[in-house]
Amino acid sequence: MRHKIHKSRILGQVKRRACAALLVAVLGCGMAAGAVCVPEVYAKTDAEIKRDEYKDKLKDAKQNIENIEGNQQNVKDDLQTASARMQTLLAKQEELKSAIGNKQVEIEKADKSLEKAKQVKQDQYEAMKLRIQYLYENSTDNSLWTAIIESDGLADMLSRIEYASDIYQSDRDLMDAYEAAVQQVEDWGRQLAEEMDDLLAMKEQYEEQQGELNVLIARLEKKKEAYAEQLAEAKDQAEDYEKNMNKYAALVRAQEAAAAQQAAENYAGGGSGSSGSIAGDSYLQDPNYNPANTTNVSGEDIVAYARQFVGNPYVWGGNSLTNGCDCSGFVHLVYQHFGISTPRYSQAFKNVGQPVAYQNLQAGDVVVYPGHVAIYIGNGCIVEAQSTRAGITETRPVNCHTITAIRRLV
Repeated sequence: MRHKIHKSRILGQVKRRACAALLVAVLGCGMAAGAVCVPEVYAKTDAEIKRDEYKDKLKDAKQNIENIEGNQQNVKDDLQTASARMQTLLAKQEELKSAIGNKQVEIEKADKSLEKAKQVKQDQYEAMKLRIQYLYENSTDNSLWTAIIESDGLADMLSRIEYASDIYQSDRDLMDAYEAAVQQVEDWGRQLAEEMDDLLAMKEQYEEQQGELNVLIARLEKKKEAYAEQLAEAKDQAEDYEKNMNKYAALVRAQEAAAAQQAAENYAGGGSGSSGSIAGDSYLQDPNYNPANTTNVSGEDIVAYARQFVGNPYVWGGNSLTNGCDCSGFVHLVYQHFGISTPRYSQAFKNVGQPVAYQNLQAGDVVVYPGHVAIYIGNGCIVEAQSTRAGITETRPVNCHTITAIRRLV
């Protein structure tokens, strides 16, 4: 025998601004007869609105945290790259400093060599002048005049002149050699000076690059500090949002538990307004059956995902949430999305997960009926692959048929 739930008692005790006409049933809605129990459109309670509001804010805050962490990592990478460039530049500057020192030593050596070559040239020049002076002014044997006057003939005269000429040529060759040596040392000095200029220009370029890198590193350090502050603020904000979301989620669960308790009392007392009844295992009316979640998936996540497919077709034996599925396929595919294994036959759901009392129903719990299975979404309603005529819906009350089992899989 079906019992009716008194709608005004549930609304009055639990759901402010909830279903305008929640859990209104139509007699004779048995599945065998193919009838449908459709409640009036319901509105969210204040607690549900706040819960969902903070849930959205938390989602945005987590995305903001992820973005900040991404920016923070980019800055760290840029800092690492800039620091590596600085280390390379400093190493090059050390090498350049050594090269400049070595070049300076070479220049000093070249200056000394040039000074020595010039002195040798000057000494030889002075010696040559003395020889010339001796030949032409002081010598009685080797002067050109003596060569002409005292010669024993033309041949002897020419021979003496040739000897004097050989001395002149020898002196000239020596002077040319010394001049060439001086020129070579001067060329070497100029080359060293040019190389030193190149090294000093490179030193100036390195110093400019170091200044630019110092500016870049300082700017990146400021960005790093700014992102650290932003991240700390974003995490604090996310923590506040999560606390508020959990606070209102707990309030929603308490309201739903109160609604379920009232419904259970109405069932037990035979109150009016019910389209279905509770049958099967005794745990359904035992308030001690309210198991804790065993996964990281929340019932709200299950419901949010399942409701995306409302309006899609019902196909017996189908396995597509988009193109069509039947009641057990719908529940199976929804839970499969979260990595939770379930059976493919509606009555097999009686033995999966953990048993839940009717008064402890929570969003995401699986509700089993004779030949049917659905997911509780809160506010006394279910989301289900209802029938070929209705498709996937979320408007029927949880007690539209006799409930044989309630299981928690998350």
